[in-house]
Amino acid sequence: MQRTRITYLMLIPLLAAACKGKQQPAGGPMPRPAVTVYEVKSASHVVTESFPATLIGNMIVDIRSDVTGYLEAIHAKDGSTVKKGQVLYEVDKSRSQASYDQANASVLQAEADLAQKKQDYERYANLLKQDAISRQTVDQSLTAVKTAEAILAAAKASRARTGTDISHAVLRAPMNGKIGIAMLRIGDLVTAGSTTINTLVNEDPIYADIDIPQSRYAEFVGNMKKDPGGVKYFIAFPNGGVYPQEGKVLLINNIVDPKTGTLRVRLSFPNKEETLKSGMTAIVQIRYHTDNQIAIPSKAIVELLGEVKAYTVDNHNVVQSVPIEKGPIVDSLMIINKGLQAGQRIVVDGIQKIKPGDTVTVK
Repeated sequence: MQRTRITYLMLIPLLAAACKGKQQPAGGPMPRPAVTVYEVKSASHVVTESFPATLIGNMIVDIRSDVTGYLEAIHAKDGSTVKKGQVLYEVDKSRSQASYDQANASVLQAEADLAQKKQDYERYANLLKQDAISRQTVDQSLTAVKTAEAILAAAKASRARTGTDISHAVLRAPMNGKIGIAMLRIGDLVTAGSTTINTLVNEDPIYADIDIPQSRYAEFVGNMKKDPGGVKYFIAFPNGGVYPQEGKVLLINNIVDPKTGTLRVRLSFPNKEETLKSGMTAIVQIRYHTDNQIAIPSKAIVELLGEVKAYTVDNHNVVQSVPIEKGPIVDSLMIINKGLQAGQRIVVDGIQKIKPGDTVTVK
């Protein structure tokens, strides 16, 4: 029992010496983190921004009939270019014609009845002058004339409506454009107001709709009100090709989408060769020159929990965190709208090893 106690006493100094050795490493103080910096400069840049876009014809009209009947004739070939007023389709007019004949017969009957009522009134009026008839009879006859006139007017209105149904059974192009593939064939039933026979599209010019951040509203409004100068708008395709015709801002929507905080902008592009088709998805490229603009390497930007910042190094090599506002990408650089000034040094390599307040070694 005494031997065991002596052993414990001998171990205590040894453990104390080991702990003291860990508190003072042989290598001395920790070395400063080594970083690579980039000097911020302002310069001229050619900026190309890209926005997803949907192409849409300047006018799209569904061809529908406002009369019911069977499709009787097709006068325009699917996919053909048509002129305003050109006959496209005909709906069977037999029902409309029967209604018109009935309405016309009602008009003839009302005209005959009115003529009879007028003759009676004239005869009664002459007898009244001779005191051969009562005033009440004459008044009743005049009322009958006015009633007959109203009945005739209603009959003529009904005939006009059925006549319109006959004329509307012939469907004409409401504008210049190109028709698509017909959804019906001869003999198919056309229901008034609901059956779409075909779609007519005018695609010259063609529109491209993009969504922009609401913060850029004033910028796009300015481009609409004045000559944008170096600002140019192009359409790019998924295969890398670019549509050669330039576009222009046509209008900006009057409301902000509450879900995305964006505004819809509509651009117009000439499309005489019909290269662009309604419904296509594409990319709208906005190109412009910018002078005295700061741009830094994208890897120098730190984004965390919605905060965008960069690390600067002052003359004493002390690190500071600076909030910044990003702009568009130019090659491998990111334009900075706010937060940095020319002449500052920012960390581009070694960011993961530093924090604000650290003193670093600049490579």
